Amino acid sequence: FQPAILEEEGGKSKKRHTPDIDDSFNRHLQRLSNHLAEETTRTTALIGLPKRKPIYKRAWFISTAAASCLLVCMLLFYQNQPEHKPAAPTVQNLVSTRNGSKTKLQLPDGSEVWLNAGSKISYGNDFTGPERRVTLYGEAFFDVVKDSSRPFIIHTDAIDIRVLGTAFNVRSYPDEKVTEAALIRGSIEVTLHKHPGRKIVLKPSEKLIVKNDTVSAKIASKTPIPLMTLTQVHYVNEGPDSASMETMWTKNKLVFDGETLQQVAVKLERWYDVKVSIQSERLKNIEYNAVFEDENINEVLYALQLTGNFDYTIKKKEVIIKP
Repeated sequence: FQPAILEEEGGKSKKRHTPDIDDSFNRHLQRLSNHLAEETTRTTALIGLPKRKPIYKRAWFISTAAASCLLVCMLLFYQNQPEHKPAAPTVQNLVSTRNGSKTKLQLPDGSEVWLNAGSKISYGNDFTGPERRVTLYGEAFFDVVKDSSRPFIIHTDAIDIRVLGTAFNVRSYPDEKVTEAALIRGSIEVTLHKHPGRKIVLKPSEKLIVKNDTVSAKIASKTPIPLMTLTQVHYVNEGPDSASMETMWTKNKLVFDGETLQQVAVKLERWYDVKVSIQSERLKNIEYNAVFEDENINEVLYALQLTGNFDYTIKKKEVIIKP
């Protein structure tokens, strides 16, 4: 081993002190030897003592065993429990008609329903339950099979109708100002949504008219508006061939019974699947009484024109009525 040479300022040089490597290495071996001897003595002194498992290790073992037992018990418990399946939702059947069409259907209990244009009816498959329920939007004629143990209930936007066995017509279009229930035979109980405590029982040939916009009408007029009107069903002819004006649509007859031209226009739109525009406020309030069977829209408008003193044009599915 050669000593290191350091160069000083001024060009002079001197030897840097270098420790003796052999001597340092020998001293390091001596310290290591002494350290090992001390560790050996310390270990030997602990040999005679009984060995203990640390407390935290025993606690961990106990808690792990308890958790395992708990998990096994829970698995056995759930395996032995009866399987709970969520109740299947009630299936809803929906039958609807477009403008310009009508249909007839039979419900699961045998009751028959005639559905007018632009209407829909929904009902569940649970007709074997304690109640037979349907929901109606639009107009329908019902001939309900009598079953005193299972009442037949019809829901509309304005009223609910409860029956046992009877024949009646319900008109409840959401865009019209009134809801009508006309009883042909039997009896029905009507409940008003706005006054659920009031129940009206109809007798044969009675007709109930309920205003749908009573609240807004009161605000506009600032005078009391009758909530409902009880009147009589209108019949055509007398005797066995008589038919009510309210149900003649089921025989494919278009009827206007003291209805304004504005109300007539709504019926024409549904019956013939057209759009009717009346370009005169005066014409809207003229009333019409008429019965049409198998006439097309041009023939109907021509007949109305003779008494209403108006002109009309038909362009595809659009009808324009003007003075």
